[in-house]
Amino acid sequence: MKLIRYLQLALLLLSFNRVYTQEDIASVPLKRFLEFARSSADWTWEHYDSLEEVWRKSIDPENIFGYRSPGRFLEMATIYATLYQLEGKKEYADRALETLLRYSVFKSEYPADAVKKRIDYADGVPALPDFFTTMRYIRPFYILKEKGFLKEKQQRQMEEIIAHSINYTLLSQEWGAMNRAMLRAETLTWAVKALPDHTDVKQWKMYEEALAGDNLGNWEIEDAMIYHGVWLYSLLGYADVKGEMEELLRTPEMYYYARYFLYLMCPDGMIPDFGDADWQSNWSRFLVFFEAAASFYSDAEMKWAANVIADRFIDWNAIHNTGLAYLLLDAWRFGSDAIKPEQPDKLSMEVMEDMIGKKIVFRDGWSPQSAYMLLNYRDEGDGGLLYRDYLRDAIPVEEEKMTHGHADENSIVLLMQNGSVLLHDGGYRDYMPSGPYGAYRQDYFHNRLCVRQEKIWFGQDKGEYRYSADGHPEIPAQSVLDFLRNAGSYRKVRTQKLDFLTFPEFDYSRTRLIDDNLDYEWDRVIVWIKDPGLYVVFDVFKSRTEAFFTAANLWHTREIVESGDHWYNTRYDSLRNESLNPETRLWIYFPKNHYRFEQVEKEKRYYQDEYMIAEYTGQFFEQGQHIGFVTILIPHHESVNSSKWMEKINYLDSDKTGLGMAVEILNGETTITLGVKCDLRMDVVRDYRRPKYTWESGKVTYGPFETNADMFYTEKKSGQIDYTIVNATRIDFKGKTLFSQKSNYFYLSFDGSEDKEGVGKVRYWRNVVKIND
Repeated sequence: MKLIRYLQLALLLLSFNRVYTQEDIASVPLKRFLEFARSSADWTWEHYDSLEEVWRKSIDPENIFGYRSPGRFLEMATIYATLYQLEGKKEYADRALETLLRYSVFKSEYPADAVKKRIDYADGVPALPDFFTTMRYIRPFYILKEKGFLKEKQQRQMEEIIAHSINYTLLSQEWGAMNRAMLRAETLTWAVKALPDHTDVKQWKMYEEALAGDNLGNWEIEDAMIYHGVWLYSLLGYADVKGEMEELLRTPEMYYYARYFLYLMCPDGMIPDFGDADWQSNWSRFLVFFEAAASFYSDAEMKWAANVIADRFIDWNAIHNTGLAYLLLDAWRFGSDAIKPEQPDKLSMEVMEDMIGKKIVFRDGWSPQSAYMLLNYRDEGDGGLLYRDYLRDAIPVEEEKMTHGHADENSIVLLMQNGSVLLHDGGYRDYMPSGPYGAYRQDYFHNRLCVRQEKIWFGQDKGEYRYSADGHPEIPAQSVLDFLRNAGSYRKVRTQKLDFLTFPEFDYSRTRLIDDNLDYEWDRVIVWIKDPGLYVVFDVFKSRTEAFFTAANLWHTREIVESGDHWYNTRYDSLRNESLNPETRLWIYFPKNHYRFEQVEKEKRYYQDEYMIAEYTGQFFEQGQHIGFVTILIPHHESVNSSKWMEKINYLDSDKTGLGMAVEILNGETTITLGVKCDLRMDVVRDYRRPKYTWESGKVTYGPFETNADMFYTEKKSGQIDYTIVNATRIDFKGKTLFSQKSNYFYLSFDGSEDKEGVGKVRYWRNVVKIND
């Protein structure tokens, strides 16, 4: 038997690295889900006594949540009751009934001394204390009751279990458009359906409607991958009980979420773990959701998502996993074999917009080898204020947003290429409610700019040279992590999308974080250059007050393989207990390094030992003053000497210090130059007439180029320049105008002056110009 399990484990590990293709993901026949559920129930029944003993030994009177009844037997009972409903086999009904009756006995295992300590057990220990699974008891009970299989005494005994447990659930209050409220609503609607004549049913129905009403047809307040799956699955369960699946899936919010999670899927075959979540977690609930969505919307791409998840994660030999079996039973019920999977073809895109989703994906395909980057700029937002305020007042959390989200605004959540993880999010938490320094929710656990309204100590000799004296010993710089760290309490900020564009040569995004308390703004600009396949990240800091600030450009990794002047060759070989493919590495380079300092520090992040790479600076800022950071990210195979890129990448400062940044990249015979304006409002010089801006007030020189564009990108090769300018009127190269928007009359001046000519900015302009250079 041990040999068989070892072989099964080896096959499972091999599946982690499998490369699925379009042919691989032909639909999994839904009957296979049903048969897996049957096998899992049979395995659990055969091992019932030993599993019960394992549960008994796991009882912990000190557990903060108190008594926990065994869950897997409920899942087995649901499967057997459903099979009895389908096939009429009495043996299945007998097993389900015997299991359900045992739950009045299980609770007696909880020590009497522990019961006395808990005010919530004043009316006795509930047989079903966990609202995540209470519905898994009521569901098989209802099937057996409707089939007339229960004797009066048995039915009364189980009705008492359900009623007592439901009233216990109502002792704790969590409501709003979120997963834990929807789980309660799902449980209540099962109780209302199963016990329609109970004396408390009016109260149950009233509160079911209160909880469900906050969720149905509304936006979820959470921004955490793991809880999105819980919420969606619970909504499906609720609608299924009510017979309102069609009404649920017809809401625009549900169709939005089906597309939203589809477009977030990464090369690993799942939605990345942002917010409170872990790598590859909760995939089984998303599988059920995609099956249901694909069936209802007759959507081939959603069916593709369901099949990719099934192909990637289901171990068909793991029949001991009754939790998975329970979910696959619903995937069988909600899905359809009539929908044939079709791989999506959309590439880089906003997911889905800048109000609810607030995410941007860069990708070149949908295979496990594709390039993929996820930028999350979701803030807590304005929606669901009452719900968020209630959570803030009622539960002891302060490190997270009241959305299960993190201080990850403008952070790069995930970067993958060739099946390797190159950048990854910080993780959920290692303790409850959070770990040390707010692990892993605070800003310094994420790939982002971190700002404090103080100045860090740079150290002496290798830092601020004004303190130096001949022969004076070196004084080390202050630790960046020590400077940034605190209790990890979340500080509210706002975010905005400024721009997103995609072109054959490059994709471009600009998003902004606004901290009204510390009084600064931070724009993150990402330009993905598809050939040679690198990312340029411009981070622009703007002070909105007169104060000292320190800004730290943080990047996190598992290993630094090698490093040099302002560059670090990094890789991820693991995430927690999972080994990763480390063949592709990430070269991180800081080309703008004047008065920028760097540190590498060990840290505990994502439950493992990692390294933080920090490029930072600090100074006194005048109101409106800007500074910037530039980071080059180059994925490459481990056999490639990536440091050679240093000779090919040059930073180009602007003629107006702090108002523009550019990078020149040599790519074979092509010279790529791209730059961004730091202050997007610098050219606004008048209000009495339109346009408010002029060429003279907005132009910035970057090496041989001069433009007033928010962003420009050029490729110079073979006597020509291919250029793109964004939100601009003109671009020059070495004094020669490549493009200039023609002037026009602008009317109705506020000062009553005569109509005058002016030049309006183009949204963007792309062209090829021959040059003699």
